[in-house]
Amino acid sequence: MGLNLASCLFHTAEHFPDQTAVIGDDRSFTFAELADWATGLAAALREEGLRRGDHVLLLAPNVPEFTAVYYAVLMLGGVVVPVNTLFLPHEIADLLEHSDAKFIVCWHTLAEKGHAAFVKVDTCRHFFVIGSTDGKPKDYSPSLEEKNNAGLTPPRSRAFLTPRSSSFVDCYQTAPDDTAVILYTSGTTGKSKGVELSHFNLYSNALYTQDRGLFIQRGDVTVAVLPLFHTFGQTAIQNASIIAGAAIVMVSQFEPRRALAAMEKYRVTHIAAVPTMYNLMLQTLRRHPFDLSALRTAVSGGASLPLPLIKEFEEMMHFSMIEGYGLSETSPIACITPANCPVYKPGSIGPEFFGTQVRIIREDGSFADTNEVGELVIRGHNVMKGYYKDTAATAAAFTDSGWFRSGDAAKIDEDGYVFIVDRIKDVIIRAGMNIYPREIEELLYHHPAVLETAVIGVPDETLSENVAAFVTLVPGHTVTAAELQKYCRDHLALYKCPKVIEFRDHLPKNSTGKIMKRELRNEKMNRD
Repeated sequence: MGLNLASCLFHTAEHFPDQTAVIGDDRSFTFAELADWATGLAAALREEGLRRGDHVLLLAPNVPEFTAVYYAVLMLGGVVVPVNTLFLPHEIADLLEHSDAKFIVCWHTLAEKGHAAFVKVDTCRHFFVIGSTDGKPKDYSPSLEEKNNAGLTPPRSRAFLTPRSSSFVDCYQTAPDDTAVILYTSGTTGKSKGVELSHFNLYSNALYTQDRGLFIQRGDVTVAVLPLFHTFGQTAIQNASIIAGAAIVMVSQFEPRRALAAMEKYRVTHIAAVPTMYNLMLQTLRRHPFDLSALRTAVSGGASLPLPLIKEFEEMMHFSMIEGYGLSETSPIACITPANCPVYKPGSIGPEFFGTQVRIIREDGSFADTNEVGELVIRGHNVMKGYYKDTAATAAAFTDSGWFRSGDAAKIDEDGYVFIVDRIKDVIIRAGMNIYPREIEELLYHHPAVLETAVIGVPDETLSENVAAFVTLVPGHTVTAAELQKYCRDHLALYKCPKVIEFRDHLPKNSTGKIMKRELRNEKMNRD
């Protein structure tokens, strides 16, 4: 039996062709139009040589083109590699090379840095631009000198990816376990890992999110404020809405008033966001009223939801915000309090999601008792195939009995509700975006004035967490915090850069010489 995630779009287009599918920048497309658009793009990509199993790096914000290209690639049995639009060219190039992508498709405003990455990677042979305000984007087609240094045939690609309407393209019947998407994440080492998610991983998680989590119905209106390159927005909003026959309102760049205005204008019924977004929207609503009376479901994930924020939301909206939990490796949803659940426990990420199992294990691998803290482990339809080209990391991510290790400390109460206690890993979550301390530390270590450094996450009222770096200097060298911050901005995406840099004569260490980050974290929290 075949299963291609793209078949969801064509199934919905067949049954509800005139229902609105996507809205963005005052443009709207029905399901029939979106399906035709995706088919035309698939025909264009096929003409350029895209075949089953080929990888396509997609660099685009929340625009209708993202969804059209996403499903076009899947139609052909290709693999979508969506990447963070905030990444710098060298970061994009690293992922382009590691993912073995043969194609890169960029939104027109991101084409400059996309092309800068493209010319660095010989194995990527096709560069495309999508979207344009005037229909005449700059020609980014690479020169022979740029891309022929390996004796390969120069790319045939045209810079502007235009749908072909003359060719018939059937939806390739992939196997359920075939890879559909590779999402890049990292562990605490900072080394990029490509999470391979299958068609069945993504289809089942989106289906159960739509049908048993958020209860998205035909005719509902969801809003994509979460970036679609991120697993949460991709599954809970894009794919779940496509399955349901609901319209997706695209917000290309989150800004509270802009998001709220779109929610009011299009009578949004469902939203998925991170705590920072809810916090900023609530702050805006205190000063500027918007009519959100159509909204009936709001789910939060990506970071712990502060209880005062939950209370204010309930007082303002007159219904309870629900909290979910997941990771890129779990497609992403592993736990959630269903929208119609009669039992609601603020501060809990809910019970295990339909079709998944979650348990708490002790350090020896045995299962913990009720309300005992240990590591949260997961298995089910949602768990990834593995990390692309990294068998060692894949093996380390699972227990001997096949449970995926979340790296989070948690407990489960007598009703099966899960509470996250702390993160075992040192990953910093700033505004829902994962930041990996070692990547920043390694960069700082390259600065000639830096002797030692430790990077931690510190609480931030607006962003959930922010980045703080502690630095000791090489004797005889001087550098200011502002100079180090600029150094970081020159080499990292802005959201990764430390907000605070503190200089120390020495960093606390244990008996083995390991820097004790917990001591730094506690010291800073107590002082601030």
